[in-house]
Amino acid sequence: MVTEHEEKRLKTIRDKMAQMKAQEQAIIANDKKRQRKERTRRLIQLGALVEKYLDCPGIEPLEFEKVLRELTRRQS
Repeated sequence: MVTEHEEKRLKTIRDKMAQMKAQEQAIIANDKKRQRKERTRRLIQLGALVEKYLDCPGIEPLEFEKVLRELTRRQS
């Protein structure tokens, strides 16, 4: 049989475990958010460089995809 004191200790431990689990989830969520921001920034930078060096400002995405396909075919 578990004493009242042991019950309180178990409750305290369970509460701490729940807090730690919440902290773990927050850390994981923050890391995923940071990674998404880094990827977005990298994509924007790469897109700007491609636009600059291929001299294609304002091109529509589908038209740009055709240009990229043509460039990659030429390299093969």
